[in-house]
Amino acid sequence: MYALTILLPILQLFAIVRAESGEFEKLLVPVSHGSAEQRSGARSNETTGHSVAARSYYDVVQNAGQTGCSVGTECTPLHDCTALIYEVARSCYYGDKSLYCGGSSEELPYVCCPSSPLEKNQVCGKSLVQGHFYKGLGSYPFVARIGFKHVNTGAFAYPCAGAVIARRVILTAAHCALAKADGHRLSSVRVGEYDTSSDPDCANTGFCAPRSVNHAISHVIVHPDYKQGQYHHDIALLVLKTPLNYSVATQPICLQKTRANLVVGKRATIAGWGKMSTSSVRQPEMSHLDVPLTSWDLCLRNYGSTGALESPNSIEGQWMCAGGEGKDVCQGFGGAPLFIQENGIFSQIGIMSFGSDNCGGLRIPSVYTSVAHFSEWIHDNTPPE
Repeated sequence: MYALTILLPILQLFAIVRAESGEFEKLLVPVSHGSAEQRSGARSNETTGHSVAARSYYDVVQNAGQTGCSVGTECTPLHDCTALIYEVARSCYYGDKSLYCGGSSEELPYVCCPSSPLEKNQVCGKSLVQGHFYKGLGSYPFVARIGFKHVNTGAFAYPCAGAVIARRVILTAAHCALAKADGHRLSSVRVGEYDTSSDPDCANTGFCAPRSVNHAISHVIVHPDYKQGQYHHDIALLVLKTPLNYSVATQPICLQKTRANLVVGKRATIAGWGKMSTSSVRQPEMSHLDVPLTSWDLCLRNYGSTGALESPNSIEGQWMCAGGEGKDVCQGFGGAPLFIQENGIFSQIGIMSFGSDNCGGLRIPSVYTSVAHFSEWIHDNTPPE
């Protein structure tokens, strides 16, 4: 009975609320490199006959007290201690009370949680939904939508995507964080979404996720070497005003810290709500595509003449090249995570930066910001919870 009364509040952790939604209004491609005439559209590639286009829809601009816990831990609400969520769930099943330090059947339990903010959130890259071939609701719970609110109507548009890496931090592309369109301003991050046409989202098996919610953005941290209209250092952090409540549809992803195992030919996945080259219209459900990591030479051959890969601040190794099999993700995937899954753990390896206007062309890959290359910057700029 004790296990049941504690387990019920734990399940309540998976309850979050959805806010209003909106539609995309128009498609604009970012300013390209070159002359004023070239900046009126995407710059042509003299070698391949295609041009560079960013993957967004908008142009780029501008306590409970200590209660018998050991040294190095503190009595904390379970929803603030991700590191113990799975362990607590197991202990509840077996009736083990050793992790608890407070709470009752009427409220969320308190647990002895590591004091370090990093250790509190060491659990990442897991989906609460199991199934090798299942790709539906809850399969990629770390993908988020970047919301822009119309200053007059209050309607939302979602031209970009990002990834949940901490309770208050979303990792995305700088060109998305600084994007704007007439009348729209960066406003919020929408988490827990799968099907944009349903509320709440429900799987074919009958289970439903908590309603989604728009979390207001407190401030944006853009890499200091990023320049508007260019593509180097295309990385940013969106810091939320309030922490996320993790659920079956909202979980953090792990970050890849080394490129040692990211060899040419390795398969990776990108997910989001933009347009796919294989479809004439955007689908309301989250889309995903498996792509191969390709050689950097292939990206050089496709984009070398555009100037997108050349600037005084460009650094070798800051990009990754993936795709080129005759299908790709297109507009609306800017900032979306490129990730791998090993031993049941999802790790983000890239951030969608830009690709060709001939999206999905054979041997025409897209370019991603390397997460491993910027892992130290991400760590140093992620605020404590």
